[in-house]
Amino acid sequence: MGKQTCLEKNGINARHEQIVRSDYNIENEYSATHPNAIADGDVKGKGVGGGHTHWLPNCDGTPNNRIDYSNFNTENAGGKYDIEGRNGIGGRKKALASSLYNKENMYGPTSVDTTANVNDGQYFVGQQIGQKTT
Repeated sequence: MGKQTCLEKNGINARHEQIVRSDYNIENEYSATHPNAIADGDVKGKGVGGGHTHWLPNCDGTPNNRIDYSNFNTENAGGKYDIEGRNGIGGRKKALASSLYNKENMYGPTSVDTTANVNDGQYFVGQQIGQKTT
């Protein structure tokens, strides 16, 4: 090895310490399909086995790959605490039980009557709704 900066030397030493502590290695690589990544009822997994990935922008800032969220299984995603909560706090099941909106009564643009807001001068895209133009 050539000359190394202090940061490089410390990084290499820290990497060796972290690899020893890690549950994952070359023989047991972590990935989107690893049991610890899948939401199967334990506290570790969050995902549902794929369909979601990262993307990097092109040099001009535009994305080179778009994610399609339409096929995401969010109902079964999340770990045990995400779904059930912990120590009586949180959890998707509790939130859904107390929500006004659900699969049968979905939230949408007509769910809330904003007439009073409009009458009181609500603004939309920089222009007051109902404002008369001359």
